[in-house]
Amino acid sequence: MKRILCLSALGLAALATACATPAAGTQTAAANVGPNGEPLVCRSMQVTGTRFPQKECKTAEAWEQYDEYTKGNAKESTDKFQRLNTGSATDAGG
Repeated sequence: MKRILCLSALGLAALATACATPAAGTQTAAANVGPNGEPLVCRSMQVTGTRFPQKECKTAEAWEQYDEYTKGNAKESTDKFQRLNTGSATDAGG
């Protein structure tokens, strides 16, 4: 009986400690500030091979550059596909 009470007390103490400390993945408002003091904007990014998104934080200017880069890559890929699959090259069969 004493063992059960002792184990229960230890379990409750561990539970109380776990509830009192913040989780490792939580961020405070101060953590959302860049190295130069500018605010960070966080996005959930889909990662190939997993269904769990990855959180990525950058400044607003860095996100604008990222969006322009990805938009440029998408346009280049679409243009390349259209160039290779249209016109006289596809009509001649080769």
